[in-house]
Amino acid sequence: MDKVQILVIEDEEVYRNVLCIALREHNMEVQAVASGEEAWELIKQHRFPLIISDIRLAGKVSGMDILKDVKELYDPSVLMITAFGEIEMAVEAMRLGAFNYITKPFQVEDILKNIDRMILQQKIISDQLQPSNLEELSRNTGIVGNSGKMCNLMNIALKAARSDATVLITGESGTGKELIAKAIYQNSYRKDKEFVAINCATLSDEFLESALFGHVKGSYTGAIKDRVGLFEKADGGTLFMDEVGDISKSVQAKILRVLQEGEYIPLGSTETKKANVRIIAATNKNLLESVDNGEFREDLYYRLNVINIMMPPLRDRKSDIPLLISHFIKKFNAKLQKKVTRISPEIEDILMEYGWPGNIRELENVIERAMVLCSGNKISKKHLPENIVSRKGNAHSITVVPGSSLYEAEKELILRTLQLTKGNKQEASKMLGISIRKIEYRIKEWG
Repeated sequence: MDKVQILVIEDEEVYRNVLCIALREHNMEVQAVASGEEAWELIKQHRFPLIISDIRLAGKVSGMDILKDVKELYDPSVLMITAFGEIEMAVEAMRLGAFNYITKPFQVEDILKNIDRMILQQKIISDQLQPSNLEELSRNTGIVGNSGKMCNLMNIALKAARSDATVLITGESGTGKELIAKAIYQNSYRKDKEFVAINCATLSDEFLESALFGHVKGSYTGAIKDRVGLFEKADGGTLFMDEVGDISKSVQAKILRVLQEGEYIPLGSTETKKANVRIIAATNKNLLESVDNGEFREDLYYRLNVINIMMPPLRDRKSDIPLLISHFIKKFNAKLQKKVTRISPEIEDILMEYGWPGNIRELENVIERAMVLCSGNKISKKHLPENIVSRKGNAHSITVVPGSSLYEAEKELILRTLQLTKGNKQEASKMLGISIRKIEYRIKEWG
């Protein structure tokens, strides 16, 4: 079998030599240079599938420059090396398409583990195991939608799947965050290993720590036997942490250690365990505000938010509603053994005009209810909840469900008020009693 070719770009001779020796012992064909300028000359002559580069290099061409330019030329797997104080720059490198980053001083073992995963990534790319189009992605994952917002989102998800980067999925409740997480997992090289999900908001600190890291018998009242944690269960695979914004700072610190060091200690134990797990996190909270308020660790935020995917609310992708309705009718025909084939144009108009504060989950519940009540093959107005019907034609109504977070309510109010004022932020600020600066901050945050 041909040796895998790798380019090493490192201006510090000691690190460069260590990498060359380790990689050649790993049966790789290595070319090493000390500057970005030398690297670019080689890249123009040969397309290396794997590249290791320091972020900061002597000379005018930095590792970040190499990353940006090479990703425009072709699609190699790039591992970045950075000093510990440059984490934000490393996170930016991940956003630009780097596979992962390692901080100095590094362990050769960590480099080699990343290299093995990068080789797998290149196999996925060369074998074209990724879906060739969004229609196939939808068919394989249950994601429904062909609006511009959803096409952009799914393209980002596919690119995220081809890296080992952590992903933070944000958006209101009911928008399909777990579906996107599963789509990323199913199109990654980790798809043959476990996908494990946990809702962090439903457990106390002690039980969450036990669920994530495991515990030994007697570690707390009720711990009558040893328990394997989700990090161990998901080893080699993917851990989806929903509602990550609700985790306490004490547990946040332990998750950060897993992300930084790849290791953890089960509750009540003294044994350190290793974890090769890709984390995909989700939240309906504004984590930046939580960081500003001291409720969420800034270093953990940057570690989680390497690739950000923001799920649009259903009211912002209404062109997808007819597709979703058809999807749910088909689903519940099978589940309820019904033969519903259509809805009237009047019903479709009502569903298109409603604000959907509960997003896709609410639409799914409405269609299921209608089909339970429907005895024929056509859903009619009488099968819809009264609150849905009564909102027809009320374009200026603000729909906030009891139990929604303040973040969701604020977003609904600001966006609907801007819609009412046709984008006039000054007028909207007067109506809402908040500053224009706050509105602009929120608009930038929501994209």
